[in-house]
Amino acid sequence: MPTGLKFPTGDSSRIKEEFHEVNVPGAPESGIHGHDLTLGTGSYDGIFGQQIPLRYRNFFVDETIQFTLRGDGLHQYHFANDLSWDGGPGYYFIRNPQTIAGLQFVISGEHKDVDRFRGKPAEDTGITSVFVGPRAVASWRRWSAELGVDLPVLIDNTALQVVPDYRLRAGISLQF
Repeated sequence: MPTGLKFPTGDSSRIKEEFHEVNVPGAPESGIHGHDLTLGTGSYDGIFGQQIPLRYRNFFVDETIQFTLRGDGLHQYHFANDLSWDGGPGYYFIRNPQTIAGLQFVISGEHKDVDRFRGKPAEDTGITSVFVGPRAVASWRRWSAELGVDLPVLIDNTALQVVPDYRLRAGISLQF
């Protein structure tokens, strides 16, 4: 059960832009704001998760869920709590002590309520999304890698926001 504490690291000064947002007459409304660009929240956040891998012969199912409990941030800005999850069935085409190669069908998503700025909802910050797609997994000796493509099935955002048309995920690791 992955659990952690995120400290208030990173520069949170971009959140100050929320104090000075103005609409320019004749210009289109922007989907990018200071809260989208900030490198830090200025808050202590609790991260709680669970991962369940199951395998029967060459068939497998993985499930991961993570909840982030956000603390009070700087500059009168409070980021909302976030729940993300993914999982799905897969099959190892190669599975021996030295090498593993498989393919998985993954469904993933997240839900995030709206942030709060000066005690009021920041309407352009909430989202519920669901994605589906394939994920290739492989390992050789001490090396592991994965590559996935997520295609949107549902994107329900609360106002004008920048949202993905698709997501590419990749990871590589070396076990010591």
